[in-house]
Amino acid sequence: MKKIRTVLVGLGTVNLGLLNILIEKKDLILQNHNLEVCIVGVADSSGMAIKDEGYSYTEIIQLKSHGEKVSHLAGHLPGVAVEKIANHVDAELLVDGSPVNLKTGQPGLQAIQLALEVGWNVVSANKAPLVLAFNELHARAKKHGGQLAYSAAVCGGLPVINVLRRDLHATNLKGLKGIFNATSNFILNELEKGGSFEEAVKEAQRIGAAEADPSLDIDGYDTSNKLYIIMKSFTNFSGSVNDIKVNGIRQMTSEKLKEASLRGKRIKLLAEAHRNGEGWNLSVQPTEVDSSSFLATCVGWEMGLQLQTDYYEELYLKIYEEDPISTCAAVVRDIINISEAL
Repeated sequence: MKKIRTVLVGLGTVNLGLLNILIEKKDLILQNHNLEVCIVGVADSSGMAIKDEGYSYTEIIQLKSHGEKVSHLAGHLPGVAVEKIANHVDAELLVDGSPVNLKTGQPGLQAIQLALEVGWNVVSANKAPLVLAFNELHARAKKHGGQLAYSAAVCGGLPVINVLRRDLHATNLKGLKGIFNATSNFILNELEKGGSFEEAVKEAQRIGAAEADPSLDIDGYDTSNKLYIIMKSFTNFSGSVNDIKVNGIRQMTSEKLKEASLRGKRIKLLAEAHRNGEGWNLSVQPTEVDSSSFLATCVGWEMGLQLQTDYYEELYLKIYEEDPISTCAAVVRDIINISEAL
């Protein structure tokens, strides 16, 4: 049996979901992949804790269910910065499920940088470090022999990065269109039904799909961040995320969506990439699509991607994601893929 010594940064929804999947699918993962994920370090806003023989998945879950933090775990190291965890534990994999911080990327960015610097592998569900330091992180991974996987950071369980990087060898991307934010798609769907923008946002917050401040979702920046990561992963795009034209959905009303429907259209917050000579035109904005089109069929909590390529022509992917469980499953997917390459 292969045992991969793992450190978790962040004990929020993603990494707790990861632990629940590892419990539920333990036998299947062992049977199909001869793998055990051993959690030897954990970190949250209260600090870090280390246990050489490994923490049980259940004791970490119970810690959070009791409202406690890592500082209550045996092996807590007081006064040691979370970002420095790779200096204090013998491990080979870091899983970053820390909160998205698009201003500084911390604590995830520094934790990932150090982990790659010492030769660890990294799985990230946090898009901020990739948006802020995509080239640098990949350069570190290459220099020190680690792997960097982040499929969970782009559209959760939808295997966008996997399909592009693994399954589309020797082909060129001609363009793409996608719905990358399920929260904004849900809001637009509610508006189509005659609801108000405010009511739709509150419902998304009530079920835990939208943050208390949903600005990243409804203003289009979550979508533009995902588009940026996709383009950096599979194309020659050399610009920054600021080169993407972004407009959100704050100005959308039921009346506007009903008017579009009368014309045989639906309005979606669409990410688009089009070839412009040797470069790309990238945008995120509310866009009318034909009601009979693939992207129009992505409703409510669905996300979708339409790829135009040379050899494979057009490819379509869709996922329904109301809760984060498929994002957690994507983290498991990345861990397994990394373990099989070790």
